[in-house]
Amino acid sequence: MRCVNTIPGHANWVFSVAISPHGQILASGSRDRTIKIWHLKTGQLLHTLIGDTKWVRCLAFTPDGKTLVSGGDDGKLNIWQ
Repeated sequence: MRCVNTIPGHANWVFSVAISPHGQILASGSRDRTIKIWHLKTGQLLHTLIGDTKWVRCLAFTPDGKTLVSGGDDGKLNIWQ
């Protein structure tokens, strides 16, 4: 394997990543309390989600790719659509 792209964008450590079921979207969660949504192939930033009050530790897409769930150090799960 080799690195084919590096995507800069968070202001702090990245703790979690998730790839959508169709393989086109990447979500990354960070210590900066944001979730960034990227186009996987191009690395283009599509959205920045703000709502987690502490570090974003885990991310998961639903099987249809329409919903993203985030969990963090605040003990909450946030559901994004």
